[in-house]
Amino acid sequence: MRGKAITMIGIAAVVGAASIFAADIWMKSAGARVQEVSVELPAQPAQPKVEFKTIVVATAPLRFGMPLDRAQLSEIPWPQASLPQGAFATIDKLFADGARVVLSPIEANEPVLLAKLSGPNGRATLSNLLSPGMRAVTIKTDEIAGVGGFVTPGDRVDVVLTRDAGAIDETSDNAKGASGATITSEIVVENAKVLTVGQGADERQTSPQVVTSVTLEVTTEGAQKVALARNIGSLSLSLRAAAAGGASVDGVTTISAFGGSIAAGAAEAVTEVVAPAEPKFKTVIVTRGIQAETYQVVAPVQ
Repeated sequence: MRGKAITMIGIAAVVGAASIFAADIWMKSAGARVQEVSVELPAQPAQPKVEFKTIVVATAPLRFGMPLDRAQLSEIPWPQASLPQGAFATIDKLFADGARVVLSPIEANEPVLLAKLSGPNGRATLSNLLSPGMRAVTIKTDEIAGVGGFVTPGDRVDVVLTRDAGAIDETSDNAKGASGATITSEIVVENAKVLTVGQGADERQTSPQVVTSVTLEVTTEGAQKVALARNIGSLSLSLRAAAAGGASVDGVTTISAFGGSIAAGAAEAVTEVVAPAEPKFKTVIVTRGIQAETYQVVAPVQ
């Protein structure tokens, strides 16, 4: 029995060794058959290099007429590719030619641009705010004529003239009502930019303020119209919507255009009604053979 056990152990050892040898040979042959696979990853784009330069910004709000002070300015890094036009690289360059005055409001941390400043040793005058070829005119206002104080610099307005047409032939017949009034109104200047309200030119002023005058930017012809209208009647402002453009309705508005009462207790306004013209006829004779027929046809309007 002992000899058989030894024989069986020997056989098992031989079989195990053969199995291990065969497995090793199979693994080596399988490894030789596997081809190495290489994966090429796409090249990552190089990140653009951002170059910075310094730019002068305000450290506190700056308003129209304020002289620039070094204490109100600072230099900060700014991407070179997006430098705004008219910016200053350093405070020394800003004051290199002399002192400057603020012409347009500048908020804190906002770049200080040349377009918002006066020239070297300049002053904050109204002429700096005018566009080339334009004129400035001032209109006397009150709470009513000035739209309750809601007109601010930068707004667009129409100038309305209200006057007594008097004996002007083309308006008196239509405007004259039962009480004898001949009041008319018309727009003398439209879409004019408001430069200043009172003596303030801060375009970022939003609270209403009732002032005695408003200065507008108009053309040379508009300035003449305002000067003439100021002497023949009263002027008032009509505020336009921020997105409104184009021309207003032209013409003269009279009392009769309302079709109602002129004032409390007054008689109704007289509205001139033009009756349609009666048609005119012409006689046309049509001859068919020896028989003539007469027809009445409407004559064409001359």
